[in-house]
Amino acid sequence: MRFDQLTLKVPDVEGTTKFYCDVLGMKDTGKGLGYDAGGLKLVLIEGDEKRSSTGKDAYWKIGITVKDLDAVVKIVREAGVEVSQPAQFKDIGYLCHLRDPAGLGIELMQQGFEGHAKPAGTLSEQATLAHITLRVADLDKARCMCETDLGMRLISVQPVPRYNFTLYFYTWSEEALPDSDLKAVSNREWLWARPYALLEIQHLEKATPADIRVTPPSEAGPVSIHCCDSANPAKTHVLTNSDIDL
Repeated sequence: MRFDQLTLKVPDVEGTTKFYCDVLGMKDTGKGLGYDAGGLKLVLIEGDEKRSSTGKDAYWKIGITVKDLDAVVKIVREAGVEVSQPAQFKDIGYLCHLRDPAGLGIELMQQGFEGHAKPAGTLSEQATLAHITLRVADLDKARCMCETDLGMRLISVQPVPRYNFTLYFYTWSEEALPDSDLKAVSNREWLWARPYALLEIQHLEKATPADIRVTPPSEAGPVSIHCCDSANPAKTHVLTNSDIDL
């Protein structure tokens, strides 16, 4: 199985499509916006209002990994889009953040840590739509969905104790890890260079389920995540908004 489509509702489909294509270098694959027809794509549908984000939204962001983050940030800023200053966040990665015209979060992360940029071509040539990030308070429920319902494999665990959260990354891939320890920092640059999309679960360790904000029906945000079997396209699984808002 793999992630095929993330459907997002936005108040201006045309303007948001232009942003993802003209600024972030995505292409219309015929099945959505993305960098690779066989990878994760974005499907945009009409919604009512922009996103009103908080630090405890159930749906957080998409993540795009690139080979040379500083070069990509220069391209994005030259297009007139505001983006945070790239920085090495702990032992996680070299990254920055921005928002699309609907107010939805986007993380840009270099496949290598700070100082480990690799030669790259255009933004389209070096980018992977790599992460869908959800926030949870009930880790057991999230793990049950990923491991039992979806049959996914936990591939990385990244504690960030200073900010009271831990990141869990899931995939269907059976690739062997460079280090079998799921918490090994040495695995992380390898992880960010994967050519397929991962599900990222941010467990807020001091939050309760009541603290997690579910996307209001009128607000920009996720509608569904479509998963499919590469070997058997007829075999699919769809996560609805109620699944996403764990």
